Amino acid sequence: MKKMPTKTFFNLSKEKQSRLIAAAAEEFSRVSLNEASINNIIKKAEISRGSFYQYFEDKEDLYYYYLGLLKRDTQVMLLNSFKKADGDLFEGFKIFFPKILGLIMHKENSAFFKHLFLHMDYRTGTEVAPDTIKHCGSKKESKDRLREYINMEKLNLVEPEDFPILIKFMMSTLFGTVGEGFKEKKSQKEIISRFNKKLKWIEYGVKKDPSK
Repeated sequence: MKKMPTKTFFNLSKEKQSRLIAAAAEEFSRVSLNEASINNIIKKAEISRGSFYQYFEDKEDLYYYYLGLLKRDTQVMLLNSFKKADGDLFEGFKIFFPKILGLIMHKENSAFFKHLFLHMDYRTGTEVAPDTIKHCGSKKESKDRLREYINMEKLNLVEPEDFPILIKFMMSTLFGTVGEGFKEKKSQKEIISRFNKKLKWIEYGVKKDPSK
């Protein structure tokens, strides 16, 4: 179950909430989640350790709440991209990638996301994805909205579970490309070019047609 801040946190003044989130942003941008220090966060936020645990269960709770704040616009970005692509899955991802990469590599967010992508595990990979991606393949139709935006007739998929497998594979490719970009210190232009190349491989394959 996804954790959230307590009601006590939301009852704080906006100034106190902002101060704590700013302290978290600074610490999680300085080091990875595993290395982050609650002591540093509470010192910067000017709160006691006891107060911290009245607001959040642990540093992971705060971390994923902060991540949620940063990625809150990605859901709209994704669905609008597929709308613009008239339901073409690959063209939609091609439109979406520069948008999400711009958010990730924005100067105020890049240090945080660099640590996230260079230390990504299964949970962070799940949490950073737009909600529509996370619920793709869900048995609850209200949660799996992604199919509504994709022209399924253009895809050569056989089994019902093939679509969520494909989507998760493409998101894994997206995240992997971003991680490579951070590791190799590539520019946004270079990262986009590499992702588009991978998209082309997925869409058309890499094996040469012997008849040509």
